[in-house]
Formats: sequence, C-alpha cells, structure tokens
Amino acid sequence: MMPKPPKEFCIDSFTYKKYTGDNNWSEPTYAKEQTIANCRIDRGAEYTTVATGKQLLYNAVIFCYEGITTPLPEFATQSVVKFDNQEHVITKVIPIYEAYKKTIYSYELEVV
Repeated sequence: MMPKPPKEFCIDSFTYKKYTGDNNWSEPTYAKEQTIANCRIDRGAEYTTVATGKQLLYNAVIFCYEGITTPLPEFATQSVVKFDNQEHVITKVIPIYEAYKKTIYSYELEVV
C-alpha cells in the first residue's frame, strides 16, 4: 500500500454538487449538495500559451484521498464545487490508483 499524507495535512473542505445532466431547456442539473472534508486545495492558476495568447487550464487543484477525505464520492466533470466563497466547475477528474491494484488511492480535481 502506498503511504498517504497525514490527516492533519488535509486541512481544507468544500461543497460538491454532482452534475447529473441537462434539463429540457439545456440547463445543467445537479444532485443534492454535500460537504467534502479533509482534502487539500492548492490554489493557483495554471496557464498554457496558445497562438492567440494565454489560455487558463485551471484555477486550483483539489486532492482527495481514500481513507482520509470524507465522504469520497466518484467525482464527475461539469460538477460544481464551492470553496473560499466561490463556485468552481470541475474540468478534469484524475483518478490515482494504488500501485499494482485497481484500488483508488486519491482523486485530483482541476477546477476553473
């Protein structure tokens, strides 16, 4: 089993509304909001350079660890998270697996 950071390292929390699809008017719909505790949020925008200038990749990355973060849902892109009194949208969900197993170690969530 790969070592995880101590729980004391995971000082952040956020609210999560899972994207469930679009309604009849092509507006996004979400599941009930839930609070996710004991995670780590690295705040800081990342940009890439394109022909027309800079393009935002993400505003922050959220790290959620199996056995530390509670609850640990299966995250979905287009879902809404709220921290620091601002709503963000998940643009990328990166599942990290235990070495030599198909067991979730953590999730990295890129948000804008």
